[in-house]
Amino acid sequence: MSIDSLKGKDLNKEVYRLIKENWPTYPSDICRKLNLDANITNISKVKYHFDLLRKRNKIRTIKIDRALVGWPIEIEKLRVMHEFMRDFE
Repeated sequence: MSIDSLKGKDLNKEVYRLIKENWPTYPSDICRKLNLDANITNISKVKYHFDLLRKRNKIRTIKIDRALVGWPIEIEKLRVMHEFMRDFE
């Protein structure tokens, strides 16, 4: 699959797949995994998909200094369950 064939929903699905496989991750890291130059334009495109996925409740994001970090929402659910179970010990 080439990056030229990834646009719109296909790119969104690929970004989500890479986030699920490599969490926590950054838009620049996703660019590298898609064999894109990690320049401002490509990072902005990937960040756009991070924002869409966050709005659809597929991933969680947080800004650490100037870096955006993302991970799947399933991991967040596991983290909350872990904290809940820890309270019973």
